[in-house]
Amino acid sequence: MDEALIQTFKNYYAGYRTATNVDQSFSDAYQALAYHVIEQTGQFADKGKLGEIQTLVREFKNIQLAISPSNDSVKEQFEQELVEHLLNRTLT
Repeated sequence: MDEALIQTFKNYYAGYRTATNVDQSFSDAYQALAYHVIEQTGQFADKGKLGEIQTLVREFKNIQLAISPSNDSVKEQFEQELVEHLLNRTLT
């Protein structure tokens, strides 16, 4: 895997955020991430890469734990990072 799963989640969020509000973007990004995990797991299984499957599942579970009780802080973090990224892109 080239990028951590959390970065994939953030990338999905940024993509959805251009079209919808924070809550919907977060929900859509999480759903896309779940599909991504399923797809990646299948690809790793076809190649017999058990270690990569275990890492992927562990990362996904960590994301689930981070957003379980309340995902407001995660949403705020994603939104702040997205704004910073857009500002940096505008300034350069």
